[in-house]
Amino acid sequence: MTDKLRERTLIETHLAHLRNSAAFARSNGLFLLLNYVVNETLDGRGDTLKELVIGDALYGRSSPYDPRIDSAVRVEARRLRRKLSEHYAGPGLEDPIRIGLPTGSYLPQFEMRHDTGRALAVHEPAVDERSVCVDLAVMPFRALSDQESDRRFVDGLTDQVIFTLGKRSKLRLAPRLMIFQYKNRHYTVPEAVQSLGAEAMLHGTYRSVGGRTRVTVELCDGQGFVTWSAQIDHTVTEDIILQETLSSEIVSRMPSWILGTAMRERSLVAVAS
Repeated sequence: MTDKLRERTLIETHLAHLRNSAAFARSNGLFLLLNYVVNETLDGRGDTLKELVIGDALYGRSSPYDPRIDSAVRVEARRLRRKLSEHYAGPGLEDPIRIGLPTGSYLPQFEMRHDTGRALAVHEPAVDERSVCVDLAVMPFRALSDQESDRRFVDGLTDQVIFTLGKRSKLRLAPRLMIFQYKNRHYTVPEAVQSLGAEAMLHGTYRSVGGRTRVTVELCDGQGFVTWSAQIDHTVTEDIILQETLSSEIVSRMPSWILGTAMRERSLVAVAS
């Protein structure tokens, strides 16, 4: 594993830790902001993290975000800075990584303890140990349009589905770092399953027409057969609210046998998309 990939893996792992921490247990909106700026930075788009860009991605409503009349990004960023400071001053005092959001900037900074890299190397499992370790991979949702706003929306929807599943199920989920490598790639279900070491694949599409949205989701097994599917319609609303609503509806509709027990314990062979 290269140093760059090792550092990214550490940051993604710490982000998952923060998601489940007491600090963000009831602050879903703040975590989505943190998740967005961190992953945009890790994906090489940190220099684009301006108020307008964040506003369109997370708080855009029926019209483009206008920072002259809407202060949502600035207000939430201030709250996020306080939340992170409180966490690292208390329960997160010994965390191996600290994520900060400097005042006046939306570009996150990462501070790592000196022994973090060594600890990862010591505990990094062998390749064969990682070959099958994930119950479900939630693959990047696809927008059925060429609109940039829809492409940004489905990235956030994918993140929100992973977040909601992590909260409501016992499934071992593939990390975002792994699944977003497939965002712009053509793949078959068996190929993705083998590469991700997953047992099942959840994938979906999104389209928005005339103030209405439709999300279609499928759960596939390792051979590519659909074992469950659903179609969800909703009216267009603020992006972050719509993402939360759709992800909650998707997870609520998933069969209880998927959510209640790790798939391997039910001898299910499946792949997550």
